[in-house]
Amino acid sequence: MNKNNNTIEILSKNQCTGCMLCGDVCIKSSIIFKEDDEGFLYPSIDKDTCIECGACVKTCPALNPQKHTTSPTSYAAYANDINARNIGSSGGIFGLVAEEILNKGGRIWGAAFDEKIHLIHSKADNIEELKPLLKSKYIQSNLKGVYSQIKKDLNEGLFTLFCGTPCQVNALRNYVGENENLLLVDFVCHGVPNQILFDKTIKWYEKKHNVEVSWFQFRYKSSKVKHPQSYAIQHKGDKKIRIGLHYQFPYYFGFQKYITLRPSCYQCKWACSERVGDITLGDYWGVEKYIPELCAKDGVSMIICNSQKGLNTFNQLVNNNIIVAKPLTIDNAISENGCLSKPSIEKKERNEFFRHLKEWPFDDVVKIHLTPRKKWIFDLYYAIPKFIRNIVRKLMDKRMRYE
Repeated sequence: MNKNNNTIEILSKNQCTGCMLCGDVCIKSSIIFKEDDEGFLYPSIDKDTCIECGACVKTCPALNPQKHTTSPTSYAAYANDINARNIGSSGGIFGLVAEEILNKGGRIWGAAFDEKIHLIHSKADNIEELKPLLKSKYIQSNLKGVYSQIKKDLNEGLFTLFCGTPCQVNALRNYVGENENLLLVDFVCHGVPNQILFDKTIKWYEKKHNVEVSWFQFRYKSSKVKHPQSYAIQHKGDKKIRIGLHYQFPYYFGFQKYITLRPSCYQCKWACSERVGDITLGDYWGVEKYIPELCAKDGVSMIICNSQKGLNTFNQLVNNNIIVAKPLTIDNAISENGCLSKPSIEKKERNEFFRHLKEWPFDDVVKIHLTPRKKWIFDLYYAIPKFIRNIVRKLMDKRMRYE
């Protein structure tokens, strides 16, 4: 612990994941969260009220990482119902797993935007409440008070599904222990930018277009939009939904460049094939190499069942013909998802980006860091037919990751 005046920092910035569990476990409410210069939240302990019980240290996922030790099973899968695929990411699997729990009288917890487009973890007790929890959201969610509520629900016997980043899932698992009524779902995470940067981008967009944004969605899908890196945005008082691709929205492009992530994400303890959740979800990039007929599907999920509980839930969906699944080896999954073997690579540009974000007007930050240098290449690439894009996609991804 690092002491600073009347507060104590629990972990270094390269360690702290920002899961916020320590705030829930502190019986004296001695822990508060403060934004640093980059906009990320970190816990500080008021040493005048802290009784040094050690609860925060004992449950911290960074200090107490957990992983399943049983051999995982891996699948490529997609929802049989095309509507289920469209309202979810990839193959639409999370929504179907969640519906299965809801049908049994359970409760779902996952990340959702609130009315201010701030990302928080929210609960769902029915299908309508579940909808905002679907889709990927590339922002670190706020879990203040969530862990305590889930523990209360579990103590009352309520079956609960919790979906989050691996560090968030690890945090909950540390807090409540093994529980028959808890199903943990993590996903292949490349890292998390923060809410402050997203807010700045929304304000930049509003100023540029002289509008007020009322709704935003990553990974937008419709009968006409099939690209996995699309987004949708809606203006207040206007029913029209405007569609774009990741490189056309500064925040999204920065995420894809891996220059906006939390420091600890580049040293992630969970970027490996040994997982903390009962089920791990992700995109199955390159699945057509193993099962060519899946290339035509509008999204295919990678599923890894890491526990018997996770496998039982998955098998129930398969047996009921709700999802279509094809077994593939865990090595196949690892080869197509880099963060199943190592964390995202920190680029030299990251430090310069955050320094400029602090010192420069945001318009200049967007121009230098959050817009493609050769935007015409992106425009050309996404204008060509999909089958041609598939040929050059891997070369493009490699360039974006390492240039």
